[in-house]
Amino acid sequence: MFVGREKELSLLETLHSSHTFAYLVLYGRRRVGKTSLLKEFSKSHSVIFYSAQAKNDSLNLADFSKTLQRYFTGTTFGTFSDWQAAFTYVTSQVSEKRVTLIIDEFPFIAEVNQTVKSILQHTIDHQWKDKNLFLILCGSSVSFMETEVMGAKSPLYGRSTSNLELQSFDYLQSAAFFPNYSNEEKLLSYGILGGIPCYLEAFSDASSLPQNIAQNILRMGSFLKDETQNLLKMELRD
Repeated sequence: MFVGREKELSLLETLHSSHTFAYLVLYGRRRVGKTSLLKEFSKSHSVIFYSAQAKNDSLNLADFSKTLQRYFTGTTFGTFSDWQAAFTYVTSQVSEKRVTLIIDEFPFIAEVNQTVKSILQHTIDHQWKDKNLFLILCGSSVSFMETEVMGAKSPLYGRSTSNLELQSFDYLQSAAFFPNYSNEEKLLSYGILGGIPCYLEAFSDASSLPQNIAQNILRMGSFLKDETQNLLKMELRD
């Protein structure tokens, strides 16, 4: 269930509707709904959507190459020799029809390949800035995105059209997940779960609040019971 994010979707639509190069940096804490937002946007548009993984550079490049091959139907090629070759191929495919390239979890690529930010900067400056292309770089490591992507010492500094830090929902937005709950139950749910969409979706207003707590927080092996420990592990790894 996708709820809210009207302003964020409006920004994406505005950037997409431009016929000039646009580049959005989307970032925010884990579970805040960045990927869900991008997928909701993608329902109305043809996009190249690549979600990087925590693996070595050659495997991410191979998967990115496959993603391009699936999008640009009728083309057959193997893995690109490097990221510059992959981005240059995208350039060759841009025409009057707008191309939207989404790279989700960009830090997984940039952390293991120290040159990819400079490669992207060079591609933007010399190939994409006059093209009908919309680039979105997304990441969950807030410190990395702020320092290594948007920071003054980053090769990508000053290239973005817009930067968007996705925030958690406020009370009214969170309450929309539970239309069948009383105001008191909505407030209690918000107090327990905060405004994180992934957590709000774990509760269902078809069940009572105590039932949701028992099933989704207290039960051994439940998602929310293990969430704190899992998040700490991911943050310490980053």
